[in-house]
Amino acid sequence: MATDTRLERNLPRLVIGISIIAAGILFTLDNLHVIEADSYLSYWPVVLVVIGFAQLAQARTWGSVAWSLVLVIVGFWILGQNLGFVHMSIWTLSPLLLVLLGASVIWRAFSAPAVPAGAAPGAGAQPDAFVRGMAVMGGIDRASDSAEFVGADLITLMGACKLDLRRATMAGNEAVIDILAVMGGIELRIPDNWIVDPHVLPLMGGVSDETHPVTSGPIQRLVLRGTAFMGGVEIKN
Repeated sequence: MATDTRLERNLPRLVIGISIIAAGILFTLDNLHVIEADSYLSYWPVVLVVIGFAQLAQARTWGSVAWSLVLVIVGFWILGQNLGFVHMSIWTLSPLLLVLLGASVIWRAFSAPAVPAGAAPGAGAQPDAFVRGMAVMGGIDRASDSAEFVGADLITLMGACKLDLRRATMAGNEAVIDILAVMGGIELRIPDNWIVDPHVLPLMGGVSDETHPVTSGPIQRLVLRGTAFMGGVEIKN
C-alpha cells in the first residue's frame, strides 16, 4: 500500500524522468547515425498529455483538475498540429487565459464571503481577526496574533505579499483565505497545528505547501482559494 501511494504521488516526476531518458537515448542514436531524431520529435507533445493524465490521477482540488485538463488539451492540440490534423496554432487561443483569469476574479468577487457567517469583523471583533492586503508593483508585510482569526483577503499584482499567522488562533476549526496572485507572489506562515486545504487555480503559476505534518494537538484547517496567474503561493510553518 505504501509503495502504491508513493508511486501515485511521484507519477508526474516519473513521467518526466522517463521522457528525459528517452530524449537522451534518441539523440545518442541520432549522433551514432542509427536513427534520425527529427522523425520522432513530432511526437514530443505526448509527454504533456501523459503528464496531464498523471496529475489528473492524483488531483485533489478543482484547480489541480483544471490545470491537468489544460495540459492534456494543449498536448493533444500541438500533437495534432505536428501531425497535420490541426491547422490552427494553439497560441491563437492564448488570450483565452485572460478570459479565464477574469472569470475567476469575478467568481471570486461574488462567491460566498471568506468570513464565516456571524464572525464578520466589526464592533466587538479583534481588528486583525480578518486581514486584508493588496500589493501592486510593491510589497506588503502583514501579521496577525488574533485569538479569533477567521480569514484574509490577499491580492498581489506584480508585487509580493507576506502574511505571518504563526501567533494567531482560529475562532473555530476553520479559516478561509482568498488569494489572487497575478505575476506576483504570496507567502503565508502558519502555526504548526494548522493543516492546509488548497483550492487555488494555478495558471502558469504554482502553489507550494512546505508545512510539516501535524503530529499532535488540536488540528485547525486553513482553506486557500483563488487564482495564481503567472504567480506563486508559498505556505510554511
